[in-house]
Amino acid sequence: MANEVVLAPQASSLKPQADFIGERREVLDTPVPLTIHRPLTTPKGQVVLLPGWSGTRCGPADLLVLLATRLAQNGWEALRLDLPGRGDAGGEFQATDLDSMISAAAQAVDAHAKAPLVLLGICSGANVALGVASLLKPQASSPKPSVGVIAFSALPFQATRTAGFDRRRRWANLRNYAKKALSPSTWSRLLRGEINIDRVKKNVSVAEKPADGERNLKDSSRDIERDLLDWKGPALFIWGSGDEEAAPSRAHFEKLHAKGMGSTNQTTFHTIEGANHNFYSLAWREELCQRVLAFVSGQS
Repeated sequence: MANEVVLAPQASSLKPQADFIGERREVLDTPVPLTIHRPLTTPKGQVVLLPGWSGTRCGPADLLVLLATRLAQNGWEALRLDLPGRGDAGGEFQATDLDSMISAAAQAVDAHAKAPLVLLGICSGANVALGVASLLKPQASSPKPSVGVIAFSALPFQATRTAGFDRRRRWANLRNYAKKALSPSTWSRLLRGEINIDRVKKNVSVAEKPADGERNLKDSSRDIERDLLDWKGPALFIWGSGDEEAAPSRAHFEKLHAKGMGSTNQTTFHTIEGANHNFYSLAWREELCQRVLAFVSGQS
């Protein structure tokens, strides 16, 4: 996190010391470590950015840094979080499950949120965003405006994954490993012991469902998809057509929307032609930025 200044929790009210073009950044060493990108004017609202399953708050190839910067330059406060067991956060990676990720993200929202609020996540981070949104739905006794969600490369929650979905994932992994096997650098890493053979075997031979007696860390103790039917916030779902899991995932969430998930008039599904799971091309990332900015402008 070059050019970012770390502030102790008790010093979080001090003026940040890292200024950038059109934004100001602060790093807070709080229970949920986070980087805040502040606009130089009064914020229009806030966007909380959530990484994928094993990622840090920078996101794949700094995608979340790019998005947070563009949001701040356009008047939005953006928070990038490290979830438990990742990055600067405490906890063990292998002991962290989806529910603890949702709990940590909800804790950060409670401590720092400004309205209007949008949660943005990629892959498993999108599931975390939806999980938090399902907890923040309006209650009759204490009505609150529903939080918005932006979900990149969102996958169905574990409880609703089908055998066909898992089979497509295994074939996609097998093709990727076959391509990597042609690279001399792959064999060098293998000889140095840098490749997790057991993980490779698991990716190409079995589904993400747990073995007998094993916990599925990506599963939840509650039925989040059922709870999402009561959430009526605005949403933007984006996938890349180059992602093997995009088409079935989009169809799944469109069905959930038809059943009642999200706002009737403010929920959009979009596929970026050619884009992969993490949107590595500059052109794909620029389209992501433009669509995110257009979406949040409708929430302010």
